[in-house]
Amino acid sequence: MPAVADPPSKRVPPRALVISAAALGVPMIAALGAPEALGEYGALLWLLAVIPAFLLAYHRGWKGAATALALGMASLSVTQVVATAMNIELPDLLLGVVVAYIGITLGIGGMAEQMHRDKDTVEMMAYTDGLTRLPNRRHIKLFLENEFAAAGRGRLLSTVLFDLDHFKQYNDRYGHAAGDEALRVFADVLARSTRRMNLSGRLGGEEFLTVLADTGPEGAMIFAERVRTVLKGHLLGDPPLSVSAGMATFHPGMRSADEFLAAADHALYQAKHAGRDRVKMFGNAMVESWDPPSLPPPSESEPQSEYPRAPEELGKTLPPATLLPHQVAEFGRGRSVLVVEHEDPARERVSDYLQSGGFAVYGATDAQSAIEKLAIDYDVVVVSYPLPSASGYDLVATVKSRWPATQVVVVTTADSAPEVVDAMRAGADQLLKKPFEMAELRVKIGNALRRRDRVASARMEARMLSVDSDERSAVTWTRIRAGLLGLVEAAELHDPYTRGHGERTASFAVVLGKHIGLNGAEITALEDGALLHGLGKLSVPTEVLGKDGALDPTDWLSVRNHPKSGRSMVEPIVTHDMTLAAITWHHERWDGTGYPDKLSGEAIPIAARITAIADALSAMVSGRAYRRAYAWEDAVSEIRKDFGTGFDPELGPVFEDALEQLHLIYLETAPAEG
Repeated sequence: MPAVADPPSKRVPPRALVISAAALGVPMIAALGAPEALGEYGALLWLLAVIPAFLLAYHRGWKGAATALALGMASLSVTQVVATAMNIELPDLLLGVVVAYIGITLGIGGMAEQMHRDKDTVEMMAYTDGLTRLPNRRHIKLFLENEFAAAGRGRLLSTVLFDLDHFKQYNDRYGHAAGDEALRVFADVLARSTRRMNLSGRLGGEEFLTVLADTGPEGAMIFAERVRTVLKGHLLGDPPLSVSAGMATFHPGMRSADEFLAAADHALYQAKHAGRDRVKMFGNAMVESWDPPSLPPPSESEPQSEYPRAPEELGKTLPPATLLPHQVAEFGRGRSVLVVEHEDPARERVSDYLQSGGFAVYGATDAQSAIEKLAIDYDVVVVSYPLPSASGYDLVATVKSRWPATQVVVVTTADSAPEVVDAMRAGADQLLKKPFEMAELRVKIGNALRRRDRVASARMEARMLSVDSDERSAVTWTRIRAGLLGLVEAAELHDPYTRGHGERTASFAVVLGKHIGLNGAEITALEDGALLHGLGKLSVPTEVLGKDGALDPTDWLSVRNHPKSGRSMVEPIVTHDMTLAAITWHHERWDGTGYPDKLSGEAIPIAARITAIADALSAMVSGRAYRRAYAWEDAVSEIRKDFGTGFDPELGPVFEDALEQLHLIYLETAPAEG
């Protein structure tokens, strides 16, 4: 049987309960506390107990009246017992009042019950089609809107729009009585085929709609074909009456229940034009093949078309262009996805599906190859677990560190495996269990895209707020920068061997940045990042920084974490990505052996690649606890050897072109040997 509307809530409001309790409490208190003052008329106070009968019966009918009667008699009994124990004489009129109270309460209960029955009848008439006894158009609209909202939160949802073929000719040939009987037969077929959690109803005329919750395209297609086949088996007329159906599954690109229904309407239109007696499914191919009519854009004052449309239009004319969700075909247009899956068939299956939705899809077989591809700010990264030879935590943490707005969807056979738990702790945004239908993946991707847009929008607003648009904000940033420079000095005092290293690194980085053509704002951001790149060393113990021997694993852990510590210090007040990148990833290496995230190649931001060269050159010409300072020529020679392994090989020629300027900076800063 189809689902029916939930009855209005019959829960008694708290205010009514409070009033009822007071109405029962007042006569009890008066009878026990001041019997002499009230005299024999005190019995009349018990008529206040009628108030709970009115209130509870109004909300609960007979049940409410019975509850009120029980509470009233219980209150009276308690009062009688307490009065006897306290030698308090109750009025003689009390028995008559009790009899009157019982009669009034029963009368109220009877009237309330009749009122509730009349109300239920009216509601049923308002939400039920009189001929077929199925939910009507109003009921369908409410149910569909509720389920559409649930689908937006990740629940599967499909809908099937049915239209009896050549029904006007059937009526003309067999008469309207036979036509009505045919409608009732089809309604019975729908009712018997529909699960209780779903809903089948009549939109009007010969048009019916079924809303299928927790159902993907495969299940909806099976349902629609079963209904079509069963109807033909009833042999209504000669040839037998048939039905056409248009089916649609919720897509995150759909913005409203109206658009969702328009998709099914469009599929029904295609089924009619393909010869009737068939089911068509709405999809990207169908949208792309549709050539919408040239219509002037609707004005803001022009009312939008109501949906569902009039029954005589459904499936017979194209849906209004303003409601057809043609943007579904462009759901992934301009979006990119990285699919990390070591099994080729599974990766190709997901990739082909996403490409059909307009996404630019990139593939990787393991964590390391995925990290190498992080030069691009993907909208979504889909990671299948388990991954070979690397933990999911490392990959997810790297993605979220490199591109905070990128959404990570973890696909796994279990939701409690240790590596999955680690991935969620690292910042994964969605979890999808295997095996899954593509409709489920579509929902997860849609949710991820909406969340990414919100995150990106928030970051953009924060950045706009931080833009120095007037003299006051410029002064503010000058003061903030001065405070940060104080932290740099503190870090260099913490590690005496790095005194002056931040300013020298910044000067080197500015020269290199200008040689590769960075603009003024980028140069400033790069300079700030290079200047602040060593802040994280404040988190490293002094004895580790000054150690003249090999570092143990614990020492290395604190050293490897210092770039992210530095970022955490400045991130609340520094919003430029180049500044944060220089601080966070200046120890990454081109070959992927650096830290903290083992980024490689172009996945390392350009600001970090430049700062890495500037930092290494400045460090080598300075003394350390474990070595003396390099001579300039030796330091330059070491830098040259590292292009292609430690440093970006394309920056090699830039380094050579800037070498003379870099040497002048070296001479001016004159670093002292350790």
